[in-house]
Amino acid sequence: MRTITWSKFQIYDVADSDLDDAPARPFPHVPGALYKAVNGGIKEPACQVNFEDFFPGPDIDWFMSHDEVHYVTSGEAEIIAFAPPLHKEEIRCVAKAGSVYLLPRGLRITWRVRGDKPFRHLCICFPDPDYPTPLAKSVAARGRK
Repeated sequence: MRTITWSKFQIYDVADSDLDDAPARPFPHVPGALYKAVNGGIKEPACQVNFEDFFPGPDIDWFMSHDEVHYVTSGEAEIIAFAPPLHKEEIRCVAKAGSVYLLPRGLRITWRVRGDKPFRHLCICFPDPDYPTPLAKSVAARGRK
């Protein structure tokens, strides 16, 4: 018998100061690449919402094991992606402030940050991949866990 796990309603008021004050960390599996990430207090079975900065430097390569939607708030990145199932279809675009894009499960992707400013984006992951992302300062200040 399957048990249904229900998510709770949550809200995050996106605050640039949450990332401005967060420490930069090495990006997993990409030597020399740095990023910042905070969780917006939305970490439910249905999804996890993180606010992230990718910095100029080495390209960031990743493989999507779940679906993600990103909304870019500032900066620019060239995106090079290879679509599943055979990764033969190549997609190239530039994402900038105001861009929204879907990263489907199985996608291979590279972000190449353009310019000298971070590529800042809201990252909504379906379902929750359980990334170990620290809670945003603004959320913690309201007593949320």
